Amino acid sequence: MKPFNDLEIIQGIRERDNDVLEYLYNEYFGLVYDVVSQNNGSEDDARDVLQEAIVLIYRKIKNESLELNSSFKTYFYSVARNIWAHELRHRNTEIHHIMKYTSEDTGVTESHDPDHEQQQRYRLYQEHFRKLGKECRRVLRMFLNNCSLEHIARQMGYKSRKFVKKKKYKCKEQLVRSIKSDNRFNRLL
Repeated sequence: MKPFNDLEIIQGIRERDNDVLEYLYNEYFGLVYDVVSQNNGSEDDARDVLQEAIVLIYRKIKNESLELNSSFKTYFYSVARNIWAHELRHRNTEIHHIMKYTSEDTGVTESHDPDHEQQQRYRLYQEHFRKLGKECRRVLRMFLNNCSLEHIARQMGYKSRKFVKKKKYKCKEQLVRSIKSDNRFNRLL
């Protein structure tokens, strides 16, 4: 594949040029995957971050707010790293909600934990979250991102808000049961 310079990449993103977009996926995926995998992320997470980075840069190009003070590759790397850092902060919030939910359910109150224990909780949550089916993961992510029930129904192709609520409840219960059945759960609480 023909390499593109920074200006060609920016112009290609602006024009949604398939060759440039394919180039970005081929050339930058490894870079993004390294950032994500070194911080508890999966290959799917890396694909999502890559896509989000391209969309974010596209928006900046379109509204003329892109300020490139380095090479495009360096800029792209920092955008991807920031997206992943934001995602990790969000996931830590998810863990807090799930662990709070499960600890309320068992009657155990959560105390302030050192960072190490929080990381272990996060890993436990991530491990069990990944075991969920793709549909459940998607529903829970949208719910935790405060998407409306109507939005989730449209995105998932469900017929009603009521079905979304029921699906969310079942997925959350499945996740909680899975976490609670893990031997590490009581130790981490």
